[in-house]
Amino acid sequence: MKTFTRLAVLALALVCSTDLVLAQQSVRRPAPKTVSAAKKPVARPATSQVRKPVTATTAPKTQIQAPAPAASPAPAETRQAPATQTVARPQPGARPTAARTYSTRSSHRSHAVYLNAGIGLATYYGGGLPLGVSVEVEAKNNFSIGGSIDYYHYNYGYYSSGYNFVYVGARASYHLGEALNVQNNSFDPYVGASLGFRYAGGGAYSYSYYDYGSSYNSGVFIGLHLGARFMFAPKVGAFAEVGYGVSAVKLGLTAKF
Repeated sequence: MKTFTRLAVLALALVCSTDLVLAQQSVRRPAPKTVSAAKKPVARPATSQVRKPVTATTAPKTQIQAPAPAASPAPAETRQAPATQTVARPQPGARPTAARTYSTRSSHRSHAVYLNAGIGLATYYGGGLPLGVSVEVEAKNNFSIGGSIDYYHYNYGYYSSGYNFVYVGARASYHLGEALNVQNNSFDPYVGASLGFRYAGGGAYSYSYYDYGSSYNSGVFIGLHLGARFMFAPKVGAFAEVGYGVSAVKLGLTAKF
């Protein structure tokens, strides 16, 4: 009886042990399933692949934004361009390229002085070839004032010792460049008048029994002139005048000081 009891207990123990083993196996089997299930949603490589394009998109942004500070100096260069153009302006002392750009009309503050020397044609009193010199100084409002002196010798007849004529006077001119809207500064038209004294000497006859005095006398003279001056160099030019006074026409050269 004791033996039978022991065998029954042993059998029962074996059954219980087998049940425990089976229970443990049943418990252990779902564990890998849960682990595999947990591992399935983990898609870290996928997320890493997705994040890589994001970083790639951000990289071009930095590349696009990088040239932005380099573009800022461009306006500075454009602003400096006019400064270089202003420096390229011709200096006041530089000579113009064209010969006809020399100005005969300077500012009133400079008071430029013109020295004229010329020869006259067709005298009004007697005959001969007058040689004259005049000086003009620029004044205000397109006016110039100055003086003149002219001399010529005239032989009248075979027995005459000749006549000497000297004209000394003051003259004033009004320059018409602004009134006529003359665009060429080297061309200076003007009109004016003169007033002075005429000296006539010599001319005594000595023929046979007769001695004749001079038929020309001294006195005051009044003159009118219309002329123009043209400067073909900064300090040298030419002039021409017509009018009444010493001669009908006067031609000559001009020097500017």
